[in-house]
Amino acid sequence: MLKSKIKAYVFCMLMLVMSGVTLVVAQPDLDIETLSPLQLQEDLDHLVAGLERYNPTMYVYNSEVLFKREIAVLKKSIHKPMNAVQWFKLLCLAVEKVEEGHVTIGTREDAFYRGFLKGTFKSLPLSVQFLGERAYVWNNLSRVDALERGDEILSINGRSMAEIRTLIFQYTNSDGDIETFKQMRLSKELSARYFWFIEQTSQFTIEYRKRHSEGTKEVQLEALTRIEMSEWAVKRALKKEVPKGMKAVYDLDFEKDIATLTLRSFNEKIIKQNELEPYTFYERMFKRLRQNKTKHLILDVRGNIGGMKEFVDDLLAFTLKKKQKGVLRELIAWDGTKVISNFPKRNKWFFKGDIYILTNGGTYSTAALIAQYLSDYGSATVIGEETGSRYEGFAAGNFHYLTLPNSKIQIGIPNKWVKNTLPRPFRTPSRGLMPDYRVRNSIDDLLQKKDPVKAKALELIQDKKQS
Repeated sequence: MLKSKIKAYVFCMLMLVMSGVTLVVAQPDLDIETLSPLQLQEDLDHLVAGLERYNPTMYVYNSEVLFKREIAVLKKSIHKPMNAVQWFKLLCLAVEKVEEGHVTIGTREDAFYRGFLKGTFKSLPLSVQFLGERAYVWNNLSRVDALERGDEILSINGRSMAEIRTLIFQYTNSDGDIETFKQMRLSKELSARYFWFIEQTSQFTIEYRKRHSEGTKEVQLEALTRIEMSEWAVKRALKKEVPKGMKAVYDLDFEKDIATLTLRSFNEKIIKQNELEPYTFYERMFKRLRQNKTKHLILDVRGNIGGMKEFVDDLLAFTLKKKQKGVLRELIAWDGTKVISNFPKRNKWFFKGDIYILTNGGTYSTAALIAQYLSDYGSATVIGEETGSRYEGFAAGNFHYLTLPNSKIQIGIPNKWVKNTLPRPFRTPSRGLMPDYRVRNSIDDLLQKKDPVKAKALELIQDKKQS
């Protein structure tokens, strides 16, 4: 019994981490409901002033006139006290209009997060895979056995999944008009985001369709706490394999003259735990590629949300076929100070073959820069989906943490502008790097653990061999 409870607790904590919520020591709640509309309006003004001061891309990629007009509408809508979730929802609306994905709202100590940890919030007991506007059951964490992995969810409480997706996107900040990043977050966090942005309800009427069936069915689900969901996950033996150790950073696989280098994370904490130094790491990898006579490299950065910038710059020393000189990018801080990054000197173990990069909406921040730079300067072929960070540049780097004076909510404002040198005109401003070959997963691909994105890379390699 104790062992089962421990498993349930561990799974619950894992689910919370996956949805952006992490465990903390409980702190006394500030009763936001006691704040007057005037105090909340003052907080909104303070948020805007902080963004204008510390976010160096403010009004670079978005319209000041339009932003302030939309903020004025939000401010006017504050005409009565709000609870913590309502206030969080309004702040999310405001931050989404900044069009920068790195801006954060609140900490794990705030009531709108901690309600999940304390078991006071009950939410949708399902995890899903969104593919476009369609959603499929992935993990059934409810008390009802009817829903199985791969069943398509058509509606929840009368709202179609397309409508739910559109509504939640309004509260999900990302760089510019990039939807692939929002889609990635929606699949990971539907339970919490439905609770925050759609409704807090005790019952869900789910209209769904079984796999390989044309008819529709309906089932009633009871809202559950995260602890209750974790118990059902243990009962149904629902497990998610999480790479550990070096596997959390990378994998390198060889098959004849083709190598696949999967870069999963550049998170500084994970890198330090594994005692990796970027340049030495890449030198070891690319020396092996040369020794193995590798002619084709598949570089997989799907789901890599970035981290240490050294993993970008040092990689270029091993992946540029032609020597490049000049400015790669500028890093401009909120106070105007500037750091210029030039192209690195090419290493003797640089890769001479063809490079294929696999991307999706979770290819974000510094990982998105890798795809962009190798596409622009390394003649790499990009396969998959639009990356999650703006092609022209974005706000990142260190954060300034602004505390709203009345509600005490902390806003994380990235205070450096990653301004990319653009070697070619781009068609769509405020979008990510577009793939040369757009390939999407289907639900059958996911269920059968097929990888059509990598399959496309292998197909292109075979075509080149035969030509």
